[in-house]
This record gives sequence, C-alpha cells and structure tokens, in this order.
Amino acid sequence: MALHNNNELISDKQLFLAISKGSHEAFRQFFDMYKKRIYGSLYKILRSHEDVGELMQVVFIKIWENRTTKNPDLSLDAWVFKIAKNCALNMLQQRARKLLFEKQIIDNFELSEDGETPIIDKDLKQYLNDLIADIPERRREIFKLRYEKQLSYKEIAEQLGISENTVHTQISRSLNYLREQLGKELLAVMLPLIIFFEL
Repeated sequence: MALHNNNELISDKQLFLAISKGSHEAFRQFFDMYKKRIYGSLYKILRSHEDVGELMQVVFIKIWENRTTKNPDLSLDAWVFKIAKNCALNMLQQRARKLLFEKQIIDNFELSEDGETPIIDKDLKQYLNDLIADIPERRREIFKLRYEKQLSYKEIAEQLGISENTVHTQISRSLNYLREQLGKELLAVMLPLIIFFEL
C-alpha cells in the first residue's frame, strides 16, 4: 500500500493506475517503495554493487516506458521483478558476448609477415564494418575521414565546410556509439585496425 497526497492509503493497483496515466508523484512513491527490493533482486543475479547501481536507472526507465502496457489485473510485483530480471539477464548476455568477442580478437589477431601490420579475421572485420555502417551517414563520413584518411579536425572541417567543433562533436558521438557496442577495452583494440583496412 502507498500513501496518497492526503495521507490516505491507496492500493498498488490504484498507484500503478495513476502511474499509467503519467503521474510523476505516483511514480516517485512507487520508486521509494520498490528501490530497495529491486536492488536486492538485481544483486542476487549480478553479484556486483557497481553493476546494480548502473542498472537501477535502466530498470525504472523501462518500467516508466512500459507503464501503459501492463495489464492492471496482473500482479504489480510479478511484472516489476520480471522487468528487473530481464534487464539483469540482458546485461549478463551483453557481457558474455563482449568476452567472447574479446577472445575471438585474441585468437585471430596476428601480425603480417613484416611483423607490423595486423591481420584480423574476416568475421571480426565484418562486425566492425557493420557497426560503422550503422552510424548516421554524415557522422560516418566525418568518422572515416578522421580514422581512415587520418585527417585532422581542421582538415575535415575545411573539406566539408563545417566548424571544428562540429567535427569534434560528431566524432565523439561515433566513438560513444562504438564504445557502447564494444566496451572501452575492445574499442581500444579495434579502433587502430580501421587505419589498416578499407572498410
């Protein structure tokens, strides 16, 4: 049960009905009611306070975004903790994929006969290629001029007729996107390969 503004007790069903209609006050009450329980539920799966802290915001955002899709006759607890569990499992799956990808890099990364130019497995090259292809066209053009052509920010700005600040912003957004997909460590390994390959 939760308290209404006038200190009157309301049921979970009434509370979530208010949330589904966009009540931020009801959502704040809901957050206060569930934050400790959700934290505990996530910790049982992730066993890391740092990971749980990172995921808590994601869980509550998911709940808010899906507030209108919940069947009001279903248990609020069951619905909320299902979302939390799915978020935790998604995080674990993403970590597992990154670890597998890292292992593939280690297994497939080698030097050419001259001992200088890296050779990368074609599947890893294609994966990087696909990630870059998903970057918006104009941003991708700036990114390639920087990392394939190795132009300076000033040279890119002059070539495209834009400001250096715009170049910096677009490259930062590209790197943030790749960092989200690969992780900081993998990006540090993969990014130099762009220089050696025509993507």
